[in-house]
Amino acid sequence: MAEGAASTPAVTGAGAGTSTFRSIEELAEICGYYCWVERRIFELTGSRASGPASGGPELGDAEVRVLLSQMSARHGFFAAQWRDRLPVRAGVDAEALITPPPGPAGEVLDLIESEPRLALVLGGLALHFLPRLLESYDRNLAQASPVSEAPVRAVLGWAAHSTGSELGEAGLLLDRVAPAAERAGSGENLAARLQRLLGPGADTFPGARAS
Repeated sequence: MAEGAASTPAVTGAGAGTSTFRSIEELAEICGYYCWVERRIFELTGSRASGPASGGPELGDAEVRVLLSQMSARHGFFAAQWRDRLPVRAGVDAEALITPPPGPAGEVLDLIESEPRLALVLGGLALHFLPRLLESYDRNLAQASPVSEAPVRAVLGWAAHSTGSELGEAGLLLDRVAPAAERAGSGENLAARLQRLLGPGADTFPGARAS
């Protein structure tokens, strides 16, 4: 694994956990899944922050675009961090390890990206997808060995801290702008579809094994 991660901020709710041994193949799988998810969020938020509004301008769109742009930069950064944690070995194509995790993550992100209203795009991420991602980061952080998995553990803690802060920012903005978007008619429908796709399987989201 690549070395040299920055120092990790304290993470609330990571839990004490019990570290378990994971092989380099298992760690590569985890890093590849997280890299794919973070890269996909980077693409989604960037395209919606800069793309034309498909439903006409609405209250708060400018603020949502700014936040989506900031989110895109952060998730692009973490995609690169996970890419750097993939194994560097002869005969191993690191890029081939970056694959969508099993489960609904790809379909959920595609559905969020296709939503016309920007406030609902942000809501789909902040109320449905990112909380699952944060749970996964916290869970894997609690299980990661501070000795044998230090570089991976560093990114897990860093990403969990960043995602938690991001959820707070998004929540404050959604309190102001989401009600108007929901009254437009599609908010409840999008939420129901996302919940059906995500289901109750938070313990395995986004597919990284909890060894």
